[in-house]
Amino acid sequence: MKELQLGKEEGALIQLMHANAYTPGCYRQVCSHIEDYKIVLPEQRPLWSDSDPKQMNSWQILANDLIDHMDHLNRKNVIGMGHSMGGIASWLAAIKRPDLFSRLVLIDPVILPKWGTRIIRWLPSNIKIKYFPPIKIASRRKDRWESMATAKEYFLSKKFFQRFDPAAMEDFLNYGLQERDGYVQLVYPRKWEARVYATPPNVWKVMGKSPCPITIIRATYSDVISDKRWNAIQKKVKNGHFIEIENAGHLVPFEQPELCAEIINDILKVDN
Repeated sequence: MKELQLGKEEGALIQLMHANAYTPGCYRQVCSHIEDYKIVLPEQRPLWSDSDPKQMNSWQILANDLIDHMDHLNRKNVIGMGHSMGGIASWLAAIKRPDLFSRLVLIDPVILPKWGTRIIRWLPSNIKIKYFPPIKIASRRKDRWESMATAKEYFLSKKFFQRFDPAAMEDFLNYGLQERDGYVQLVYPRKWEARVYATPPNVWKVMGKSPCPITIIRATYSDVISDKRWNAIQKKVKNGHFIEIENAGHLVPFEQPELCAEIINDILKVDN
C-alpha cells in the first residue's frame, strides 16, 4: 500500500484515508492547513494496479487492508482520519483493532439506512446499475480524453465541480488524471467506483462499539447522512463528538478545505 506524505516531517501522526473516486493527492489543500502534524495518506485497494473489483464484497476488506498495512509498518496509536469511504474503513479497522488508533475523526462518513444497505447489497448487478443512481453514474462515467487540455475543459464545465475551491480543483486535475496509452484517463477506475457503491456497509451493528474517542463531521448538505440518521447516530455513538459544517456538501474537504482544516485543528487541540 503506497502512501503520500504531507504536513510536517515529524510530529504526531495523522493517517487520512481518501474517499471513493478520489486519490490522496486531492487532499493536498486541506492537509496544507492542518497544523503541526505529520500526515500520511495510504492508497486504498481501488488504486492498486493489480486489484480486481470482483474481489470486493464488503468494505471490511478495506479495513483489513488498512490493518495489514499498519501492522507491516508497526504503526499504533495514530490519529485515524477518513473522508466518506475512508472514514468507514478507518472506523471498522479501529473496532477490529483498537490498539491501532488513539482517536478517530470522520469527515461525512457513508452511513446509509439499514434497509438501504441490505437492498443495495443483494440486488442483482444489472438491477443495481439500472435503478441506483450512484452505481449507474459511476459505471457510465466518462473516463478518457484525447488530451489533458480537453479533460480539464470537461471537468471545469461541470456544475458539480464548480463548488470546489480553485486550488483543490487544480489538485483534482493534477492528481486525479494521468496520461496513459496515448490518452488522458481517470486514475481511479470507474469499475472500482461503481463496485464500492454496490457494496455499502451496515455500520449500525457496530457503531456503538467505537473503542476510542471519535468525532464525526457532517456537511449540512450531505447526501450520505440525512438529518434523521444524524440524530440517530448521536444516540448510538456514546463516546462521540459531533460537528456540522454549514453550507457544505459531501465533498467538503475540496469545497471548503481551509474551514475543514480549521475544524480539525480545533478538534485535535482539545486533546493536547
